[in-house]
Amino acid sequence: MNVKDEPKAQQEQNPAPELTPPLTPPLDQRWAGERWTVDGIEDTPTGRVARVELPSGRTVDVPLSALPEGVQEGDILGIQDGPDGAVAHLLKEETQMRRVEAGAELEARNARGTGLATNSDGEITL
Repeated sequence: MNVKDEPKAQQEQNPAPELTPPLTPPLDQRWAGERWTVDGIEDTPTGRVARVELPSGRTVDVPLSALPEGVQEGDILGIQDGPDGAVAHLLKEETQMRRVEAGAELEARNARGTGLATNSDGEITL
């Protein structure tokens, strides 16, 4: 029994373009959960803690070991509830964007010569 090869199809003149996966926005741009701001990092008798500001404006101390490695003052954290408790994610793009905005605002204030109001002791009054 002779088996004949199937005839080869001619190659298309205009092959279909390669498909690329849809672009996924950075985690920050699609983050729908709560955001915390790292206000400060301190050494305490019980270990290092991060003082974080909640959306309500209240601050709480969180063990630094419970936060993502490399977290710094000024970082924005995305908080997600999970089966084992809340999990913090570092929102790098949003943190960088806020730092740029704050720097631009400070430069604009300095250029106008309008600093923050201070009292007689030189402390900033809000």
